[in-house]
Amino acid sequence: MRWTRLQESQLDSLIRFLGPLEASCVPFTEQLVRGGRLVVPRTRAHQVVVRVGSDDSIDGAILQSLAGVYHPVLSRSRPSIEAEAIRLLGRSSRRLYSIMGRTEDVLALEEAFRREPYEYLTYHLMTQSEPLPEIPLPRLPNGMSVREVGPDESMWLFDIQKEYEIEEVLLPGSTFSAASTLQHLKRTLDTQYVLAAEIDNAPIGKANTNARGLFFDQIGGVFTDRSYRGRGVGTALMIRLLNHIGRERKNGTLFVKKGNAAAVRMYNNVGFSVDGEFKISYFR
Repeated sequence: MRWTRLQESQLDSLIRFLGPLEASCVPFTEQLVRGGRLVVPRTRAHQVVVRVGSDDSIDGAILQSLAGVYHPVLSRSRPSIEAEAIRLLGRSSRRLYSIMGRTEDVLALEEAFRREPYEYLTYHLMTQSEPLPEIPLPRLPNGMSVREVGPDESMWLFDIQKEYEIEEVLLPGSTFSAASTLQHLKRTLDTQYVLAAEIDNAPIGKANTNARGLFFDQIGGVFTDRSYRGRGVGTALMIRLLNHIGRERKNGTLFVKKGNAAAVRMYNNVGFSVDGEFKISYFR
């Protein structure tokens, strides 16, 4: 076995490896598709290293971003990462900001880097295990409607995005940045499918894809304003979002905080089940 930078001739082999594992690595597979065809990611923004066998099969891969975010995906039969991979990644002189993926893969890369995170979060990885079931919608707030949000509506959606990031994303001790939130929101509206629930032209909830892969779309940003929780807003958003994903013949995948029992119940109700543990580690 040897580690090497991904070559165009290896793309089919990489997809054969990643395909069965894609529910845990949609941000990785998203970078392999441009204009409907498989590509090697642009070397300035991302690079990929792969572990190749004597028969040219692949059983390990790591996506590294310019921002220092790493997505390791390893074969269950070879859950370690050799020093050769770290040498290849290190040549780019990119910083290590975070590692995300299945917990066992994240731990393997932490060990290979010989670094311990200053903060980490673990989640339930949940995947759509069945088509969207027929479920009755609860009685929704009067006057509520759900619609797609366009790229030019970032300021309209900003306040609820801010609530979501402060409650669900911001790490302990971190300071909220309006500028980075707005920048991220604009990018999401440009590249992803974003829905909002609204009353009197004011958003009260949101949900979106945050990575679009080959067989799965990763769902994120599911959030309801506190004053409207427990009234079916999140369920209505998920039904609309999963119908959109289903029309493209994909399934949904997501990760959710283990302590968020209400969210786990809601995702169970729309056809998701727990499919392992997902971890995000952060480094200084």
